[in-house]
Amino acid sequence: MEGKGLADSSVSAHIYPKWNRSISVGDAKLDREHEEIFDQIIMVAGFVDQGDGGAVLAAIDHLLALLERHFIDEERLFSATSYPHTPAHKIEHRVLRHMARHIRGAVELSRDVSFLGLSLRHLIQAMVEHIIEIDLGYRAYLHEAE
Repeated sequence: MEGKGLADSSVSAHIYPKWNRSISVGDAKLDREHEEIFDQIIMVAGFVDQGDGGAVLAAIDHLLALLERHFIDEERLFSATSYPHTPAHKIEHRVLRHMARHIRGAVELSRDVSFLGLSLRHLIQAMVEHIIEIDLGYRAYLHEAE
Protein backbone atom coordinates (compact mmCIF):
# COMPACT_ATOMS: atom_id res chain seq x y z
CA MET A 1 0.00 0.00 0.00
CA GLU A 2 1.87 3.02 -1.29
CA GLY A 3 1.63 6.47 0.26
CA LYS A 4 0.80 5.28 3.75
CA GLY A 5 3.27 6.57 6.30
CA LEU A 6 3.45 7.80 9.85
CA ALA A 7 1.09 10.65 9.10
CA ASP A 8 -1.58 8.33 7.67
CA SER A 9 -4.88 9.88 8.68
CA SER A 10 -6.78 6.61 8.61
CA VAL A 11 -7.75 5.94 12.15
CA SER A 12 -10.38 3.30 11.45
CA ALA A 13 -7.65 0.73 10.81
CA HIS A 14 -6.65 1.05 14.45
CA ILE A 15 -8.52 -0.53 17.27
CA TYR A 16 -9.76 2.09 19.70
CA PRO A 17 -10.68 0.84 23.12
CA LYS A 18 -14.13 1.24 24.51
CA TRP A 19 -14.43 1.94 28.20
CA ASN A 20 -15.12 -1.20 30.19
CA ARG A 21 -15.50 -2.23 33.83
CA SER A 22 -11.89 -3.40 34.05
CA ILE A 23 -10.81 0.25 34.12
CA SER A 24 -13.54 1.41 36.51
CA VAL A 25 -12.32 3.82 39.15
CA GLY A 26 -15.24 2.83 41.38
CA ASP A 27 -17.24 6.04 41.07
CA ALA A 28 -20.30 5.91 38.80
CA LYS A 29 -20.08 9.56 37.74
CA LEU A 30 -16.36 9.46 36.91
CA ASP A 31 -16.73 6.10 35.13
CA ARG A 32 -19.58 7.53 33.03
CA GLU A 33 -17.41 10.53 32.17
CA HIS A 34 -14.52 8.25 31.18
CA GLU A 35 -16.89 6.31 28.93
CA GLU A 36 -18.18 9.53 27.33
CA ILE A 37 -14.59 10.66 26.69
CA PHE A 38 -13.70 7.34 25.04
CA ASP A 39 -16.86 7.51 22.90
CA GLN A 40 -16.11 11.09 21.86
CA ILE A 41 -12.56 10.22 20.82
CA ILE A 42 -14.00 7.47 18.60
CA MET A 43 -16.40 10.07 17.17
CA VAL A 44 -13.47 12.38 16.35
CA ALA A 45 -11.70 9.44 14.69
CA GLY A 46 -14.73 8.77 12.50
CA PHE A 47 -14.82 12.36 11.28
CA VAL A 48 -11.07 12.24 10.61
CA ASP A 49 -11.64 9.16 8.44
CA GLN A 50 -14.34 11.06 6.54
CA GLY A 51 -11.96 13.98 6.00
CA ASP A 52 -14.52 16.40 7.43
CA GLY A 53 -12.52 19.23 9.05
CA GLY A 54 -15.59 21.10 10.26
CA ALA A 55 -17.03 18.04 11.97
CA VAL A 56 -13.62 17.24 13.47
CA LEU A 57 -13.48 20.76 14.98
CA ALA A 58 -16.96 20.44 16.47
CA ALA A 59 -16.19 16.97 17.83
CA ILE A 60 -12.90 18.13 19.36
CA ASP A 61 -14.68 21.11 20.93
CA HIS A 62 -17.12 18.68 22.52
CA LEU A 63 -14.22 16.47 23.64
CA LEU A 64 -12.52 19.49 25.25
CA ALA A 65 -15.76 20.32 27.10
CA LEU A 66 -16.03 16.72 28.34
CA LEU A 67 -12.39 16.74 29.47
CA GLU A 68 -12.80 20.06 31.27
CA ARG A 69 -15.91 18.91 33.14
CA HIS A 70 -14.28 15.59 34.01
CA PHE A 71 -11.06 17.14 35.26
CA ILE A 72 -13.00 19.59 37.45
CA ASP A 73 -15.04 16.71 38.89
CA GLU A 74 -11.93 14.63 39.58
CA GLU A 75 -10.03 17.50 41.16
CA ARG A 76 -13.03 18.39 43.33
CA LEU A 77 -13.09 14.79 44.52
CA PHE A 78 -9.38 14.90 45.34
CA SER A 79 -9.94 17.86 47.64
CA ALA A 80 -12.38 15.73 49.67
CA THR A 81 -9.84 12.92 50.15
CA SER A 82 -6.26 12.40 51.28
CA TYR A 83 -5.20 11.44 47.75
CA PRO A 84 -1.47 12.30 47.87
CA HIS A 85 -0.82 12.79 44.16
CA THR A 86 -3.16 15.68 43.45
CA PRO A 87 -0.48 18.12 42.17
CA ALA A 88 0.99 15.58 39.74
CA HIS A 89 -2.48 14.50 38.64
CA LYS A 90 -3.41 18.10 37.84
CA ILE A 91 -0.27 18.38 35.70
CA GLU A 92 -1.38 15.27 33.79
CA HIS A 93 -4.72 16.97 33.17
CA ARG A 94 -2.95 20.03 31.77
CA VAL A 95 -0.93 17.82 29.41
CA LEU A 96 -4.06 16.06 28.11
CA ARG A 97 -5.83 19.41 27.60
CA HIS A 98 -2.79 20.68 25.71
CA MET A 99 -2.73 17.63 23.44
CA ALA A 100 -6.41 18.00 22.53
CA ARG A 101 -6.09 21.77 22.02
CA HIS A 102 -3.02 21.25 19.81
CA ILE A 103 -4.98 18.91 17.54
CA ARG A 104 -7.88 21.37 17.44
CA GLY A 105 -5.60 24.31 16.63
CA ALA A 106 -3.90 22.44 13.81
CA VAL A 107 -7.26 21.59 12.22
CA GLU A 108 -8.53 25.15 12.67
CA LEU A 109 -5.46 26.59 10.95
CA SER A 110 -5.48 24.30 7.95
CA ARG A 111 -8.87 22.55 7.83
CA ASP A 112 -6.74 19.62 6.69
CA VAL A 113 -7.27 16.45 8.69
CA SER A 114 -4.94 14.31 6.59
CA PHE A 115 -2.20 14.51 9.22
CA LEU A 116 -4.35 13.75 12.26
CA GLY A 117 -4.08 9.98 12.40
CA LEU A 118 -0.84 9.91 14.35
CA SER A 119 -1.77 12.82 16.63
CA LEU A 120 -5.13 11.28 17.44
CA ARG A 121 -3.55 7.91 18.16
CA HIS A 122 -1.13 9.64 20.57
CA LEU A 123 -4.01 11.39 22.35
CA ILE A 124 -5.95 8.16 22.69
CA GLN A 125 -2.90 6.31 23.98
CA ALA A 126 -2.26 9.10 26.49
CA MET A 127 -5.90 9.05 27.66
CA VAL A 128 -5.94 5.27 28.12
CA GLU A 129 -2.61 5.32 29.95
CA HIS A 130 -3.80 8.19 32.14
CA ILE A 131 -6.88 6.26 33.22
CA ILE A 132 -5.04 2.97 33.76
CA GLU A 133 -1.84 4.28 35.31
CA ILE A 134 -2.97 7.48 37.02
CA ASP A 135 -6.74 7.49 37.62
CA LEU A 136 -6.90 3.96 39.00
CA GLY A 137 -4.47 5.19 41.66
CA TYR A 138 -7.14 7.29 43.37
CA ARG A 139 -9.66 4.44 43.55
CA ALA A 140 -8.43 3.51 47.05
CA TYR A 141 -9.22 7.04 48.31
CA LEU A 142 -12.78 7.38 46.99
CA HIS A 143 -14.40 6.02 50.15
CA GLU A 144 -13.13 9.12 51.98
CA ALA A 145 -15.36 11.36 49.87
CA GLU A 146 -18.57 9.50 50.72
